[in-house]
Amino acid sequence: MKCDIGDKVRFLNDTGGGTVVGFINKSTVMVRDSDGFDIPALISDIVVVSENNEKKLTDEYTTRYADNDKKFDISNINKPKANLHENLNAISYSNDTINAENEDNDGIEFEIALGFLPVASDNPTNSDLQIYMINDSSYRMFYTIGKYKQSLVVPAKSGEMESDCKEFIGILSKEEIAAMPVFQINFILFKNRDYTAQAVQQIDFKINPVKLLNSKIFAENDFFEENAYIYILASSRKSLKDYINNLSDSEIAKSLNDKKDISHKKTKPAGEPEIEEIDLHIESLIENKENISSGEILKLQIDRFTIALDLGISAHTKRMVFIHGLGNGKLKHEVRRLLDTRYAGKVRYQDASFKEYGYGATMVYIK
Repeated sequence: MKCDIGDKVRFLNDTGGGTVVGFINKSTVMVRDSDGFDIPALISDIVVVSENNEKKLTDEYTTRYADNDKKFDISNINKPKANLHENLNAISYSNDTINAENEDNDGIEFEIALGFLPVASDNPTNSDLQIYMINDSSYRMFYTIGKYKQSLVVPAKSGEMESDCKEFIGILSKEEIAAMPVFQINFILFKNRDYTAQAVQQIDFKINPVKLLNSKIFAENDFFEENAYIYILASSRKSLKDYINNLSDSEIAKSLNDKKDISHKKTKPAGEPEIEEIDLHIESLIENKENISSGEILKLQIDRFTIALDLGISAHTKRMVFIHGLGNGKLKHEVRRLLDTRYAGKVRYQDASFKEYGYGATMVYIK
């Protein structure tokens, strides 16, 4: 289809649309939405709903989306009857970056991932996390990443990445991790020469704090000198079911609904403060405990306890119930030892209701 700078367009495969503000390459344009965000889109994935006769290309997009050796010819692009083919002819490429007769010889495989590095490498399961975007491919990439706030997405970062590189996104605090944030990542792959097109990707990624309590998830990898957790967002090398590092939607739903791996607020009669209930049984924290020692199990449970209580204190939660069970008593003993030492003066505690929990839970009152 034909489109020009200033045309109003809508997306075919997504809601919304915007105004075409620039051409990235032969098959990709930059669309500015109603909130002022610039979104790369394939020309095949948009439809023109209103043409703009002015068709002005601003200096901003000349400098922002054209490399130093690929300048826009403004006089040609501003012609009232200019079409897409004429606009593309107005872009001048150096001979070493494009050749219509060349094949895509540098490869079409790609793997896009998020990298998580503990800030405190000596205590990865109780640490803030550095987040990196990883582009493991011969493609260049435009990306946006934001965090859901109810039905809206709060933008975090966007940019263009070279091939085979990584880029620092930001730091995720322990409190944010415990709140199970959901990120939206959009990216589009392209090259500055003829290339094999790949589909535009939009992925929702949910942080699972319980998974991050397992120190074994931070391992040697191809992208960092330090141990890191690598989450594959998209890959031409594997199908999604083969990503052994990822949780499926069904697993996340099961964790949330059946195993209560995050804090669950228990409804009480009017006038009574809410109780936040945290299950510390290892079965509610991980899927498979067969290859984990008893010491590692206890550490996972204690890490879950401290993260949840720290978050409860910061959120001014009034009452929290920690379900530890009877067992051999080690978990209960360690929970109460920490309440008497690390949290002394901040909380008080007692046995939880025998009617509801038997002898296997501790009620914590936050001051």
